[in-house]
Amino acid sequence: MHKTKILLRILSAVCGLVLSFSLCACSTESGGNEGDGGVPNPPKKVFYTNPVFEPVFADPTVIRDDDGTYYAYGTSDYSEWDGIMRTAYIPMLSSKDLVTWKYEGDVFTASTRPDWKPSNFGIWAPDIVKIGNTYNLYYSFAGWGDAENSAIGVATAEHPLGPWRDKGCVITTQATGVKQCIDSFTFVYENKVYMIWGSYYGMFYIELSDDGLSVKSGAKAVQIGGKTNFSTYEGAWLTQKDNYWYLFTSHGNCCEGLDTNYYVNVFRAESPFGPYYGEDGKPMLGTGLGTNVIRNSASFVGCGHNAVTTDDNGDFWMIYHGYDVKKPGTIAGGTNRRALCIDKLYWTNGWPHTKNYEAAYTETECPYIAER
Repeated sequence: MHKTKILLRILSAVCGLVLSFSLCACSTESGGNEGDGGVPNPPKKVFYTNPVFEPVFADPTVIRDDDGTYYAYGTSDYSEWDGIMRTAYIPMLSSKDLVTWKYEGDVFTASTRPDWKPSNFGIWAPDIVKIGNTYNLYYSFAGWGDAENSAIGVATAEHPLGPWRDKGCVITTQATGVKQCIDSFTFVYENKVYMIWGSYYGMFYIELSDDGLSVKSGAKAVQIGGKTNFSTYEGAWLTQKDNYWYLFTSHGNCCEGLDTNYYVNVFRAESPFGPYYGEDGKPMLGTGLGTNVIRNSASFVGCGHNAVTTDDNGDFWMIYHGYDVKKPGTIAGGTNRRALCIDKLYWTNGWPHTKNYEAAYTETECPYIAER
């Protein structure tokens, strides 16, 4: 197998987020400057409690910049941003420790939001990747329930916080023949750019141009998941560990408040292009539903649409949105209260899952981040 080279959001990304006034701030344990013989003591242990950013930050994607800063991007939603109730068009966050996050503004404003689809279409499920020296931020552009007119666009910037320049449409339902053209994951593999996407009508991949701004001439969509024209998953995220590629997918309904049954499963393959299988041996391109990673619990429901990153200890962490059952399922204005959560991934027989297959709801040790 060729040595892989991937500019994924794999080693990018995130874990925790917390507003300055949030109750989720890390706590610390004791630690000194130096131990016996002048050897530095181990880093202080820090703890967090989910959710790490609230009330709303849905469908997160993450990337880690060269200086170690993590950046997260979320679905456009009506919520309180900087003390004002308004719609944020792809809100951006930054963090040095994966737990304490700062709101950094939006990719688009009301006046700069893309206009190549109707104004009542939503801008959802962003997808960030760095290609060369340019950051490509992909976004889904669709009407709720309109599987026939969906599309994925892209904006570019020279810095993770912009300024962003919209570059227009990348793929559409009409051009690819794929219904529900949303929820992309874009990555670089062996110096070529690929996009995986799909939502409930199968999952596909296609090769993009070298700059990732259009479909490569002559490239066709290739199906990697779904039995026929319908599947039960969306929200792809691809990451590699050892000799396998792990394709995370979200299942169920995403947006029903505290009645939401969203959850994350995973498939794996020896190539990023499949074929993918669950632990039960059933193929993704068939009847397989994958292997469970996280599901509803007594404390959190609707845990899904995840990203994956690593900390400086090499541990894998999943970042996702979920509903805290102790709080209302919606906020003022009717927006689903999909708050940001993080959890460490544990590996059993080569398959990832959160502890007890649920969201951490008690004080939990944070990811390890080295001092820089």
